[in-house]
Amino acid sequence: MLTVQLTAKTTFYVSVVTGAIFVLVAFILFDKDRELKPIPSTRTSAEVIQQVQKYLKNTNVYAYGDRSRTLNCWVEFEEQEFNAEYLNLGSWRIDAFYDLVRYYWRVDDITFEVTRDPWLKTYNPTIAC
Repeated sequence: MLTVQLTAKTTFYVSVVTGAIFVLVAFILFDKDRELKPIPSTRTSAEVIQQVQKYLKNTNVYAYGDRSRTLNCWVEFEEQEFNAEYLNLGSWRIDAFYDLVRYYWRVDDITFEVTRDPWLKTYNPTIAC
């Protein structure tokens, strides 16, 4: 005879077994690693760094805590050493230290577009170059 208790127990055990089968099948089917084919670079690191420097020359930002004063990014980064790293996915990551903080930029290899990289995480005061 069907009771509420029997129905609840049956539903629970069936759902546990179904979940276990799902997890087992998912691990078997999706266990293989997926590899992305590397995209070869069409630029050199010197060209990319030069593009970032050009971007910095054209970028003005507010000073650390003083919104009445603007700074040119190139003036701040002019003496810094820039490093370029190709990421095998069609973009470059350029970084430079300034005032104990490492700043990052991304450059698309095809379009040559420069953007700020979101990896800058610090508690030190920074400028938005």
